[in-house]
Amino acid sequence: MKKCSVLLSITLMMALFLSACSSSTSVEDYPNRNIITINPFSAGGTTDVNLRLIESLWTDYFETNMVIEYKTGAGGEVGFTELAKAKPDGYTIGAINTPHIILQPLGRPTEFDTDSFDILVRLVSDPQVLAVRADSEFDRLDQFIDHLKQNPRSLTVGMTGTLTGDHLTTLMFMDRAGVEVNPTPFQGAADQVAALLGGHVDAIMGNVGDVAKEPQQFKVLAVATEERHEWLPDAPTFKEQGIDLVAAIDRGLAMPKGSPREAYEKLYEALEKITDLPEYLEGMENAGLPPAFLSGDEWAKLIEEQKQEAESILEQFNEIN
Repeated sequence: MKKCSVLLSITLMMALFLSACSSSTSVEDYPNRNIITINPFSAGGTTDVNLRLIESLWTDYFETNMVIEYKTGAGGEVGFTELAKAKPDGYTIGAINTPHIILQPLGRPTEFDTDSFDILVRLVSDPQVLAVRADSEFDRLDQFIDHLKQNPRSLTVGMTGTLTGDHLTTLMFMDRAGVEVNPTPFQGAADQVAALLGGHVDAIMGNVGDVAKEPQQFKVLAVATEERHEWLPDAPTFKEQGIDLVAAIDRGLAMPKGSPREAYEKLYEALEKITDLPEYLEGMENAGLPPAFLSGDEWAKLIEEQKQEAESILEQFNEIN
């Protein structure tokens, strides 16, 4: 009996030792298989372009590949849910957008919230713009606002989906300017831009990236930044026109909650280097994506601040779940 106990103790000690060695080796060798990267949005969109840029530089830092998987639908909710429910083993990351991951759990039942992720890094901060077609009757923001005050809901404003950044900024604009527009949701940014250029809506609440590539097609009535944006130097801000409105759609990467810290740190270190490469920054500018690198910890704090403002606006417009 005593002999059996001794053998059992030795066996357990060896198992623990081998487990520790295995764990240490896996950390040193990480990643030893491909990293699945969930894209909640369509192929060819802005998120996809950003991920493809990172993918093209990935193997300079890792011996395994970054494999992009598309899990699209419901304004990103399908992909966000997939990421939140993925095994937290360090081998799944995914794209997240704010304020989308804030708004969707506030506005409807979801299987995730902002606490479902280990925020890895912010990659892009794309300021919102209110834009009309180049031949629009409106040349200035005050003309647009005056028209709406005299004719409430008479102007259609295209936006990407509901409970999205465009939607929130449209609500904020109505609140701060004291007007009512006719919000018109579309499947994606390309759809809303096409609708504007085709004369199907009067304006869009979009992003700098939507209009900066071909600015001659638009009149940007206002940009939701503190100072004028370097890509649209002639476009005035909302603030300089008396409307206290600053807003952007932020895009980045996260891991499922509880992912190994060692994996998190290795990925963060590589992403910090990749996003500082000249070829990455050139590709971002060519794609109309304003780079805005921020650590996961810093972005997480910003998300908490944004959550409070978003909840207040949604409650005001009866959009809260």
